Amino acid sequence: WATAINNLAKALKPGGQILFRDYGRYDLAQVRFKKGRLLDDNFYIRGDGTRVYFFTEDELRQIFTKHGPFTENRIATDRRLLVNRKKQLKMYRNWLQAVFEMPATE
Repeated sequence: WATAINNLAKALKPGGQILFRDYGRYDLAQVRFKKGRLLDDNFYIRGDGTRVYFFTEDELRQIFTKHGPFTENRIATDRRLLVNRKKQLKMYRNWLQAVFEMPATE
């Protein structure tokens, strides 16, 4: 995480923002993964080889503020129940949305 956050910090101007949206812990996508796809805690590999991680708010906060110069502007979990009416299927989705800011120089 430290390398990724440092690369983001190098790319941003003072006062710049990171707008983050990704999977939250226990999203339907995480629940559907088979046991053989687990790489590490909450870290999985898809059939096409791409990796996916499922975050918590506290984890995300720590990643950005501990490993980089960012300050937290806002973090929220977007929980939604989506219903496929044709198949009568309920889908519980969790996404994390956050804004982190690079300190402005004076």
